[in-house]
Amino acid sequence: MSMFNIDGSGSRYEVIYRSVENPRIELRFDSIRLILPKDFRGKPEDLLLSKRDWIERKLHEHEEMLRVASGFELQRRCEYEFRSLVLGFLDHYSDELGVTYGRVRFRGMRSRWGSCSSRGNLSFNTLLSYLPDELVEYVVLHELAHRLEMNHSRRFWGILEYYIPDWGERREILRHYWVRLHLEGLTD
Repeated sequence: MSMFNIDGSGSRYEVIYRSVENPRIELRFDSIRLILPKDFRGKPEDLLLSKRDWIERKLHEHEEMLRVASGFELQRRCEYEFRSLVLGFLDHYSDELGVTYGRVRFRGMRSRWGSCSSRGNLSFNTLLSYLPDELVEYVVLHELAHRLEMNHSRRFWGILEYYIPDWGERREILRHYWVRLHLEGLTD
């Protein structure tokens, strides 16, 4: 891993070459990841320098997110309580939406809170067990709404708006909880 100087402080970065069309910069909790096309011919450092303002802004946003997230409290639910909570929300909202769903799985996920397959199978991240009920409710409704709209269209967000008018705030809080879970060493 190399160092990149921003604001007089060095940020670690790693370069990964993949079969991608365009370069991509990912800010990690402790480093910057630069994803480059396999045929990239320039210097990675030059690309980072050209995006310096964006990186600085994002690093400051990241620091603020860490500050806010450090004040969030984590729940301590056992597996049975967590599954019961999710299944209760599933029963309620599947009736409200008039939808069915297939298999329900609980598993560790690296970058998602939940998912809904085209067959209606639902997966929920076990890390949700640490979150307040209203955030678990949002994720359950989000995944069930995909039974009506398999995309994030205006209609999809309208469904969420109808049942949970503050869905946008909850979605933003979820981002902070991901950071909070990272601070506890519970995420990759």
